[in-house]
Amino acid sequence: MRGRVVLGVSGGIAAYKAVEILRLLEKRGCEVRVVMTRHATEFVNPRTFAVLSGFPVQVSQWETPTMPGVDHVELSHWADLLLVAPATADIIAKMAAGIADDALSTYHLAHRSRVLIAPAMNTVMWWQPAVREALDTLTARGATVVTPDSGELACGDAGEGRLAPVEEIVHRALGMLPPRGALGGVHLLVTAGPTREPVDAVRVLTNRSSGKMGTALAQAAADLGASVDLLHGPLSVPLPLGVRPHAVETAREMEEALAQLAPGADAAFLVAAVADFRPAAAVEGKLDRREGHLAIELEPVPDLAAGLGARAPRPYLVVFAAENGPNRERALAKMRSKGADAVILNNIASPGTGMDASDNEVWILSAGGIDHHVPRAGKDEIAREILLTLSGELLASRSTR
Repeated sequence: MRGRVVLGVSGGIAAYKAVEILRLLEKRGCEVRVVMTRHATEFVNPRTFAVLSGFPVQVSQWETPTMPGVDHVELSHWADLLLVAPATADIIAKMAAGIADDALSTYHLAHRSRVLIAPAMNTVMWWQPAVREALDTLTARGATVVTPDSGELACGDAGEGRLAPVEEIVHRALGMLPPRGALGGVHLLVTAGPTREPVDAVRVLTNRSSGKMGTALAQAAADLGASVDLLHGPLSVPLPLGVRPHAVETAREMEEALAQLAPGADAAFLVAAVADFRPAAAVEGKLDRREGHLAIELEPVPDLAAGLGARAPRPYLVVFAAENGPNRERALAKMRSKGADAVILNNIASPGTGMDASDNEVWILSAGGIDHHVPRAGKDEIAREILLTLSGELLASRSTR
């Protein structure tokens, strides 16, 4: 389990987006319980949240024939985070003033952990001094505020006040949860995607890597409780939630970023498809095909994995080997040549697997004797299996650093 979240829903038109927030939090391994104001039930039926969360929804401080009561003090012992989304001007004022006249404001007074507030309201209301002062009071007490977006509002006005993107709210929430799970407290560095090496002002040398495997690994690590830095080239897939992204483009930029990030990591998973060669010198401006045949001199790119493997001390190092079949000896030879602790043999011979595909088939091999085959499966499932299989060696390595 990633963490325990109380999702507070107040009565604004953006209340329907709280359904998606709940869904994403659960997808990332969180257990969620929902507390609603009476006004929020005018926009979304509590049954929707109850079905999705698997828990009763608290709307009143009092038990009714149709709704069980929830002990707000007991719930506060359970929760890691209170996320209020959307947070209307009304609930923000109540929270700041310590008013407890509904289920959500009462729970807030009993809550004993972190608080994240995602305001949503009309632009004029957002800039009212009373609202600003209430938010200042709450942040001074330790709450975090996700600044609302600008754009067209439900009332037809345009300006600041629209609920921040759901993905941003969930990302902030995940980052505030305490470490839990098999990798709780572990700091991982993951590389993903291709690099691009400039040929001229508009052309690059690159490869077909989408970044799917690396981002799946970063997401699985975060879901297992790890603190994750994702060092990535140009991706064709969305960024994972709950990780710290670091965007680069060239192999040289990735090398420099590795040098900065690796010393603080407990383990490094080098999944990125770094270019093997780059133009010895990029052409200024744009090459003109009317000039006819061209010869471009290429130079080898430094081996980033071997460079990291030669450092002392260094993180537990995992490299990836794309092979046409289950050639363990070639993969183990690559592991040893890089100075790595483990290698993931990625079988690219089967149609529909490997680079730029949704599935993989891998063998997990380590210097410590792990030899585990993972049959063809989606990359999300493969990523989780890799992390769980290597977690014992990773944690043992961490304890001796």
